[in-house]
Amino acid sequence: MSTEQVLPDTYEWADRAINSCPRYETGFTQLLATQPYRVSPAVRRGYDSRLALIRSFQQTAVEIFRAALKGNTHPDVLHWLINETPASLGIPYHRTLEERHFTLPLFFRTDEVRPGRIVEVNCPAALWGELQLAFEHAVRMGYCAGEVSPAERYATQLTDFLRITPVVHPFLDNSSAPGSWRYFIERTRPRVRYWGIDHGIRAADCNFIRYQAFMNVCGDSNLPARLSKAGDGVTFDYPPYVLFDQKATLALPFWSLTRESFSDEIRNLFPFTTPLLPAGIELPDGTRLSIEAFCSWPRSRRSYYLKYAGADWTLNFGSKAVFRLSNMSGSACLDLLRRCLSQYERGCIWLLQQEETQDDEIEYLTRDGQVHIRRLRASLGGFYGPGGCLGVLAMHSPYNKVHGRQDTVISYVLADTQNGVTA
Repeated sequence: MSTEQVLPDTYEWADRAINSCPRYETGFTQLLATQPYRVSPAVRRGYDSRLALIRSFQQTAVEIFRAALKGNTHPDVLHWLINETPASLGIPYHRTLEERHFTLPLFFRTDEVRPGRIVEVNCPAALWGELQLAFEHAVRMGYCAGEVSPAERYATQLTDFLRITPVVHPFLDNSSAPGSWRYFIERTRPRVRYWGIDHGIRAADCNFIRYQAFMNVCGDSNLPARLSKAGDGVTFDYPPYVLFDQKATLALPFWSLTRESFSDEIRNLFPFTTPLLPAGIELPDGTRLSIEAFCSWPRSRRSYYLKYAGADWTLNFGSKAVFRLSNMSGSACLDLLRRCLSQYERGCIWLLQQEETQDDEIEYLTRDGQVHIRRLRASLGGFYGPGGCLGVLAMHSPYNKVHGRQDTVISYVLADTQNGVTA
């Protein structure tokens, strides 16, 4: 090739071509309230003060898990917590992990039926982009003057924790809302740098590994090197063990085999949650009931959700395996519980969680420009990092499954110093 055919801007052109793609067009997929969701100052402060208690719950769960791995608990505890974890990542894998690998989730989201009543704790979870967008929507409407955004709080807390510029490997492939995550990522740049996004970053440079789920370890070709550097140059957001990627932990504060390890304060964070076991169902008063007797109760008394509690990632996301037992006849409920228990020995585990709900009157805007006022089912999410609560998102829907729907209305939660408080 002659030098006359070599264009002087070849690499500038190549950089521009790569940097301009992909051009995302997912758009915003939910609905926006016409104003922030107001709570009393005490309720809002509760989201900040609860972090220590949530951390205590998480730490106690880790101690129980590690004791179970060492054979120092009843065998049923290890069966419950390992359940359907693939053999390659099961008990032998977990027994090779060192103490430095059993860190707590760094960033996480609570799902709350009303403030302070947690039905799930997810790490790192979805909806971070929705939280940021709801904040910016509130700012556009004249609220949040002088407040720091959730994305800025995230960047600050992560930088303070690592004590170095964060360089993140974001695992987005199995995110339930990748568009939301990309939006949040962009809002944290340039203070936070990302492999696959920022110039000159190699996978080996990443000091913060943000899995979406435990099973991401299967797709992490750098896992052995990162495990060897854990606590010394590498930090995992979701830690490299299965415990917090399932609902099984929610039963630990109530289950007779593990209850004594938790305080009443921790139990009060959650609605009553109990394992579905071959021996029957443990009730809040400590008595045990057969599934036949439970299903004979009237629907009004059978106000529980049945939830898949294990590590099968095809079931434990997006309410794919959640059933409202009060909607069922006694015979249908008994058939379902029997089918679930038939899989218990092979590790397919289920739990029952008492139903609690809150409905609010919400004003929101649809894309046709119309303002609507409806009474909707509430779900609130507290977003946490190592330095505290980054923000709270309110979600409302006509259905019991609230977040992630196209008809879900989102709003940013603010403390209200005036009368007429929502919650």
